[in-house]
Amino acid sequence: MAATLPELPQDILMVIFAALEIPDLVRAGSVCSSWHSAYAELHTLGKYKQGQTPCLVYTSESDPDDVLSLYSLAEKRSYKLTLPQPAIRSRYLIGSSHGWLVTVDERSEMHLLNPITCEQIALPSVSTIEHLKPIFDEYGDVCKYEMSGHTGSYSSYNPPFILALPELRDRLQWKAFVFPDTSTGSYIVVLIHNPQAQLSFAKAGDDKWTWLPPHYLHRGLHLQGWHIVCSQYNGRNPHVRS
Repeated sequence: MAATLPELPQDILMVIFAALEIPDLVRAGSVCSSWHSAYAELHTLGKYKQGQTPCLVYTSESDPDDVLSLYSLAEKRSYKLTLPQPAIRSRYLIGSSHGWLVTVDERSEMHLLNPITCEQIALPSVSTIEHLKPIFDEYGDVCKYEMSGHTGSYSSYNPPFILALPELRDRLQWKAFVFPDTSTGSYIVVLIHNPQAQLSFAKAGDDKWTWLPPHYLHRGLHLQGWHIVCSQYNGRNPHVRS
């Protein structure tokens, strides 16, 4: 009898799925092909319930380098997620929004990473940021970066300096914000970075970062109806690390 029952229309399934917490939503998407289709469409449109109970993410030395632990506050239990390379334990997390993490690997390259779907999008190379110039070794590999100190308004007071690869991500990226691009169904990432809290942005699929000169020490930004408020502070930007 169950096999002959008509399936619920996809739009009805999406309404039901939109009310689920993320762990239940993922389980529902694994039941059958029609439920998975509704789950995938819901995720693509970004219409799942926005008032999700937060989840905590962390890595553990007892797990492989590519495994991320996700702790559900709603269920009070942890899940193990195997994610694509580069290894999640070696990355910094500099932002999270709309289900995406913004990560920085050991070479300061950035990715958008969805830990639930394991989807990953490479953001433009860090070498395309206005203030960076790659320095190559005798083998043609990038070994250092020259970071310009210019801010547009205060260029004469900020000479460039050289950063080795291990130093770059500690000195460059501060914070990233993710915004849905409703015109394309993609995402826009806005990056606050040194020198002097500059702003650059890129759409998923772009081949370079676009700098927003000539201001410095940005406190706020309006973008497509969204508002970011950034506090000015001294010292290093805190990162979530393993």
